Amino acid sequence: MVVRPPTPPVRRVIVRLRQEGRTYEQIAELVGVGTATVNRILRRYRETGSLEPLAPGGGNPSPLRKVESKFKALVSALPDATVAEMAAALRKAEKLATSRSSVQRALVRLGYSRKKSPSSR
Repeated sequence: MVVRPPTPPVRRVIVRLRQEGRTYEQIAELVGVGTATVNRILRRYRETGSLEPLAPGGGNPSPLRKVESKFKALVSALPDATVAEMAAALRKAEKLATSRSSVQRALVRLGYSRKKSPSSR
């Protein structure tokens, strides 16, 4: 079962019912959501004055952003390297523990495209 957050009109109804003096349990019953959902919506409305959901969180910043200029230089120096080879070279040159997938995301972020096939050397 997929649980979806209430739509903005439902959120407005929840706020209006609370302003009428209804309890959280009564509102949840009338609207068809849980009391925790009513609590979250009303708390956000009290704190922000808005019923819009918060922006997604940030996550962990990539350690490759700290050495971005050196990473660009490495990419220029090794134009035929695969992503795995680039990750290994980066680990060796910068003593930076990173994964192949992290290097791939950094390459995409910097505008480089994926190498389709290895060249004959």
